[in-house]
Amino acid sequence: MNRPFLTIDENSKLELSDLGNENNMKITFDINADFDGSVASFATFVSEMGLTSFTCSSSIDFPDEEGIEEMVLDSFFDSVKNYEVK
Repeated sequence: MNRPFLTIDENSKLELSDLGNENNMKITFDINADFDGSVASFATFVSEMGLTSFTCSSSIDFPDEEGIEEMVLDSFFDSVKNYEVK
């Protein structure tokens, strides 16, 4: 994944894709339904891929409009940052 891109999809799930390769499969994280599992999956994927930065859609800036509370999204990213990948 060369250019990781984050957005919130039409089902209110966090979606990670490769901006440079639209043929790659998109990975979704349902932080509303499975917060802890999503933190673990996202943190592990980021660690294994060596990702350090992301391009984000405007839906990340206004998550409430996409069905994810801003406080929940902020807490998700804080939890990912502090998660210890084993």
